[in-house]
Amino acid sequence: MVLFFKWICAHLLGDFTFQSRKMVEHKRLYKARSGYLYLHVGIHAFLIYLFTGWWTCWPLPLAVGVSHFVIDLWKLYRKDTLFYFLIDQALHILVLVGLWWYFQPPLRDELMSRVRTIVETPSFWLVLSAYIFTIWPCALLLGYLTRRWRDMIPNHSSSMGEAGRWIGIFERLLVLTFILVGHYEGIGFLIAAKSILRFGEIKGADSRAETEYILIGTLMSFSASILTGLVCHYLLVN
Repeated sequence: MVLFFKWICAHLLGDFTFQSRKMVEHKRLYKARSGYLYLHVGIHAFLIYLFTGWWTCWPLPLAVGVSHFVIDLWKLYRKDTLFYFLIDQALHILVLVGLWWYFQPPLRDELMSRVRTIVETPSFWLVLSAYIFTIWPCALLLGYLTRRWRDMIPNHSSSMGEAGRWIGIFERLLVLTFILVGHYEGIGFLIAAKSILRFGEIKGADSRAETEYILIGTLMSFSASILTGLVCHYLLVN
């Protein structure tokens, strides 16, 4: 796995540290006619070659260079959005995974053996079920439980509800993780941080209904994730 992490480091250096904004803009403007595109690809191939240390293995940096060229050229004809950025990065990582899979058969077999061992344990499925419950069923239950207070808020917008839903999902995931790793103090920090960010902007009597709705939803969300974490932790240690 050390080799794969070296490749990830090489990719991050090539795609971000050694690629300036000027290079990106030039590539987007001239696409395949941009010299910076070929320089960027060459930097990636060289970094992979250098970090790997297999001085006679030319197919490896060649494969990285060609695949990087094809993926980057494809992205240059797409919109500059987060969606295509994530796809671009995912494709580069998949190429590295595929090359590691091909060039490291002993480690590949060892990794697959470890993965099978983990997946076949009850603890894996217990923790996975806890996270799935925290993300989806718990959000649905909290939505039903807080509906009557939500309907009392004047001029309630759907955007606020959507943002609140995602905030709730992330906070429950963090609380569950804190409990499973045994860092309960993180829950207190999370509550304090959310209180400052969410309640600091709510002032006046007109915001009383919204304040109470947020407070009830927050307490329910934290309680549900804490209870889920405690049950999961108890089952893991017994």
